[in-house]
Amino acid sequence: MAEQQDLLKHMHKYLSQTAVFSSFPLSLLLLGLEKLIEIEFVCPCGPSTQLTVFIFSGPALFTFALMYILLRPFKHGCSRYCGGANDDTQENCPKAFVSCLIPPVMWAIILLLDGNYFACAMTDWKGVYVFDKELNRSWCKPTEGMRNEKELRDLTRKYIQQSQFLGYVTICVFSALTIILMSIYDCCISGKCNCCLCRMFSCCRRIADTSNAGQGQGQRTRQESVRLNPVSP
Repeated sequence: MAEQQDLLKHMHKYLSQTAVFSSFPLSLLLLGLEKLIEIEFVCPCGPSTQLTVFIFSGPALFTFALMYILLRPFKHGCSRYCGGANDDTQENCPKAFVSCLIPPVMWAIILLLDGNYFACAMTDWKGVYVFDKELNRSWCKPTEGMRNEKELRDLTRKYIQQSQFLGYVTICVFSALTIILMSIYDCCISGKCNCCLCRMFSCCRRIADTSNAGQGQGQRTRQESVRLNPVSP
């Protein structure tokens, strides 16, 4: 039990020293913020692209500004970033800037997975924003005399599915980019990985130089031996 507590303490100490750790609490708070917005959100049922754009961009910019104030990426400079191997807890400009982007990306993913905001932005008909049992969510029910209600309900369902698809695509792209960038950083920038192509080429070059030097030394030794012990005719 004591060993587990020590392990948790070491993990918490390590994570608390990294810039990424500070972005997770803010990202979790965004889930609660989205639920609050969903309760009060009322789609204007018409051309409402501007409202949706501000819902996406407003909290994203605000969380980015908060993380920027906390981490201040550019105060670290790039000297540590370009200086070779370093400690994982050592702060630098690129790592701090990427940490600032995590909450905005999380906010966009949360809204896309919800689907209501994208569907509202795509709504181009007049109606009333009411709850629908078939969709199990609110939608813009067209007023009487407008277009076919079933057709518009299916269209709203299609928009919701498109939004959720974009959300999952964003998750996959963000995850893939994170893995690729961290691999490049650990392998070819921080100098901690022996699998880096640059280091492999450098190692091969040193082996080749050592081999050539050995061959040259051997050739000089043979020439010296021949000079000191000439062969009689």
